[in-house]
Order: sequence, then C-alpha cells, then structure tokens
Amino acid sequence: MKLATAPVNWNNNDVPDYREWTPYPRLIEEMVAAGYSATEWGMNMPKDPRMMKADLQRCGLQMLGGFVELELRNGARQKDEISRGLEIGRFFKSIGGTYLIGADSGDEKRRSQAGHVNPAGGLTGEQWKYLAEGLNQLGRVLREEGLELVFHNHVGTYVETEAETARLLQETDPSCVGWCLDCGHLVYGGGDTFEMLKEYGERVKYVHVKDVDGNVLLRSKKESWSFEQALKGFVFAPLGEGIARVSDVIRALEDHQYDGWLVVEQDTTPLNPTEVARENRIYLEGLVNKKKS
Repeated sequence: MKLATAPVNWNNNDVPDYREWTPYPRLIEEMVAAGYSATEWGMNMPKDPRMMKADLQRCGLQMLGGFVELELRNGARQKDEISRGLEIGRFFKSIGGTYLIGADSGDEKRRSQAGHVNPAGGLTGEQWKYLAEGLNQLGRVLREEGLELVFHNHVGTYVETEAETARLLQETDPSCVGWCLDCGHLVYGGGDTFEMLKEYGERVKYVHVKDVDGNVLLRSKKESWSFEQALKGFVFAPLGEGIARVSDVIRALEDHQYDGWLVVEQDTTPLNPTEVARENRIYLEGLVNKKKS
C-alpha cells in the first residue's frame, strides 16, 4: 500500500473560516515537509495544467486526482453533472491524476444531521435510480479516458450511513464504480467498517484514512451538531488515537489484497497541520511497514 496526503489536512472547504488557509504554493511545500510524495488536487491549487505540473515536478509530488461533489440523485441535473464530472476528470488527467473521487453533494438538511441521520429522510427509490445510473454512466466515460471513478461515503450527504453505502455499492456496476472507503466518515455515520469490508472489500479501489474522537462524536450526537460544528469541534482525531481502529482497518484491507493508495486526511486540528500530517504519516508507515516485514 502507498501513502499520500490531501489538501484538506491544511485547507478545508467545509469550514474555511476555522483557521487561516495555507496559501499556494506553500501548501504543496508543506506536504513535502511532512514527508509525502503524492497528493490530491485542492480548490486553492492552480487550474492551469502547465503551472500545476511544473510545481508538482519541482516539489517531487505525484498527483492522484481529486474530490468532487455530484448531484446525480437529481434527474433534472444528471446529464449536466455527468458532463461536469467528465470535464473535471479530464483536468485531473492533464495534471497526472487517474482518480475522480466522487461523492453525493448532500444539502443543508443532511449536513445538519451529520452522524445522527433520520433514515426516513433518505433518498426515494427514483433518486437512488438516478444516482446509480449517473455514476455508472460517468464511470464508463471516465474509463474511456483512462480514469477511474471511486465513490466516497461521506457524512452530510445522502450516502453517509452503512445502509446507504451498502445500497450504493449494490446498485452500481463494479466495473464502472469503485469504492473510496473513508473509515472515519463511516464510523462517524454509525457504520461498521469491518462488516462492510466483509461484504464489499473487493470494491475498495481507494482509501481515505481518518480516525474519530469518540468523545467528540458522542457529544455531537447528543447535542445534534451539524457537520460544520463537529469539524470545528475536532471530531477527527490523530491516527491511532480514536475509535476507528485504524490499525485493524489496515490489516483488513491487506486481507482483501488491497494494494492501492492510503490517503491521510485529518480535516481539522487545533495543532500545527504540517506536524500533525507528519505524525499521521509516521503512524501509518509503521502499520504498513509492519505488514511488509
């Protein structure tokens, strides 16, 4: 398994005001300082492929792709969202990426229910049909471009819970849509990573690694926090210090012969983000190297 980082360790679009953003190009320089050699694209990175590629080459960073929210559940927007996803995927390819990490776009209602979802407020059968069809179509056209679509289970969206993630995987074509497992988001949403891996381990094509502070999560549920409130309350803990059982997740992934990317994400932290990113890398390297030995 290979390690990478993501811009969200420094700059988070979901809570842009929780601290001052790390400007570009210092952002990618901080990634290198934290010991990483691969990353995803972020919103404050250049949209000029030539500039982006030159900067990546200068820093010795590999670009993997990037995260995209898609409103494919809306039939009226499905065609436009597929076109938008393809356009963004082509941009990622132009800067060396091979992955489009897609997620449902969610809405204010779902973000307010993060971690304490009312199942009765989920998608209708028709919306599930549009979402699955849209992802299958997008996955097919991306595959023709040499790109891979991986779907990210994400708190604050309509594919948050274990049941919703399972249904998404059941209703999509494995040849078109892989699973970007985010173990932190799955635990935050009340899911069991290990039960999901037993059933859908072969669908994992990409991984975001997070840990979850159990005490903050408990408080967020008790007080019905929104996703934004939980992020500002630092719901995601340093790797190995939370309840996501990260070391066991790595073992379970290896049991399923997963040999892809492990992208380290800690969406918010009260500490220096570069130091936290470095410590998370060292922790994860210890797990991966232990398995190799």
